Amino acid sequence: MIEVTLVQNFYAFVKARIVRGTSFLHIGPNEARMLYDCAVGATASAMLTAFLAYFSPESVTNSLVFAGLLLPILLLGFNFVFGIYSRFRSSRARVKSILLLSAALLSAIVCGALFGNTQAIALWVMLVSGPLVLARVLLNLNTGHHRQLARIAANRKGPVLVIGGAGYIGCHTVEQLLNKGHVVRVLDRLMYGDDSLSDFRDHPRFELIVGDTTDIAKLTTAMKDCSAVIHLAGLVGDPACAVSAEFTRHTNIIATRIAREVAQSMGVHRFIFASSCSVYGVSDKEVSELDDLNPVSLYAHTKIDSERELLASLHDDFFVSVLRFATVFGHSRRPRFDLVGNLFTAQAMVDGRITVIGPDQWRPFIHVRDLAKAIVATLNADSYLVQNQVFNVGDKRLNMTILQLAERIRDIVSRHRQVEISIRDNPEDRRNYAVSFEKIRDMLGFQAETLLDQGVEEIVSHFLAGDYGNYRSPEYSNVAMTTKALAAFQDPDHVGHLYAPLKVS
Repeated sequence: MIEVTLVQNFYAFVKARIVRGTSFLHIGPNEARMLYDCAVGATASAMLTAFLAYFSPESVTNSLVFAGLLLPILLLGFNFVFGIYSRFRSSRARVKSILLLSAALLSAIVCGALFGNTQAIALWVMLVSGPLVLARVLLNLNTGHHRQLARIAANRKGPVLVIGGAGYIGCHTVEQLLNKGHVVRVLDRLMYGDDSLSDFRDHPRFELIVGDTTDIAKLTTAMKDCSAVIHLAGLVGDPACAVSAEFTRHTNIIATRIAREVAQSMGVHRFIFASSCSVYGVSDKEVSELDDLNPVSLYAHTKIDSERELLASLHDDFFVSVLRFATVFGHSRRPRFDLVGNLFTAQAMVDGRITVIGPDQWRPFIHVRDLAKAIVATLNADSYLVQNQVFNVGDKRLNMTILQLAERIRDIVSRHRQVEISIRDNPEDRRNYAVSFEKIRDMLGFQAETLLDQGVEEIVSHFLAGDYGNYRSPEYSNVAMTTKALAAFQDPDHVGHLYAPLKVS
């Protein structure tokens, strides 16, 4: 299973690399180091062969040629092992020089043991040592500012900023982060109020900043000294995104781009982005992170556009992880009843009738607490394990059709009242996908703790306790609140405030 995961990760890296572009303008700093070291090793091998061919032709044997081909590869391999491109990438030139010379020497020892010609191979070490060390010394000159940023980036104890932390998923994420000992800062425009954060207001490790992601002043303040950003804000779901294409792109693409740029410029170390399994659109097979995307909605298109921009980030100390959420359900401090699992439960409890549209469409489901658990697991994982990785977040046990979902909910609610199911087709909604969650299970050990029955029963208990109002109220729907927010977005004074330059005091 580990071998399969390694192959998948390598394939994912190659695929992401192709998407990013193969020209030299699209080569990242770390890739440039690897290419340089490999080029130095290969050039030294070529110079060594040419020198011997001119002055001592009899010494140019097949074994020497093989050694010359193997030496650059071994050099690159030992550099990887020694952490030249990872944990020691931002170290002082002295440390990197020692590691580079050790890698070159070990490469020579291995080739000398395999092919002989130790004197010629020793000359290769002399040829590569100078360029390898000199490049690192020159790069480390006048880097006090960059070292300061690197120290900020490496500060794993800094606050974790949750953009959209007052939302349906965000408030659960805040709770679990606090339980894990993190200092948590929330940036949220509080479109749905702040009741979802009331339990944390007096917590010594919690801070709330009210503002929009595209308000540069608020965003910059919120990201100060942060070690990580969890970006959960944006319009969620196809109906909400259909209200206004312009507003959707502003909220889901432009806001993400701004958040990325500010995070990079301020030395934030980790960036976790909430995407969606909706990007798979229509598929007749169980899809994984390596399968082609087939978006059939504006919402899915905006998620794909944001994913591609984030995964194309080239900064060495900026680690991006993309989490494609399954369809979420379950009780939250900020309830929602525009999600199919929650809506069916509300219909069953209040109306005694579940209306199923598109009964044969497959969907993956996941409880909101488990989504928060996956976010925290990604944050706490080793940076290099989740760097530029995409994870489907869900559990195979919760792949089911819309009709199967309705039938399970009917059976649960039927303990309290009689429930019927009415079925209608929906030719306009072509979404149909079951999803594989093996990658997040194998790499991060994630599995759902709350399955469908338990999550539905929890919602039912809150209905019985009278904790919800009218489930059709605008406060429980992203569509209704998006329409309200659109009015502010179309106000020129409001937009001008968001994009205005920072005031200098």
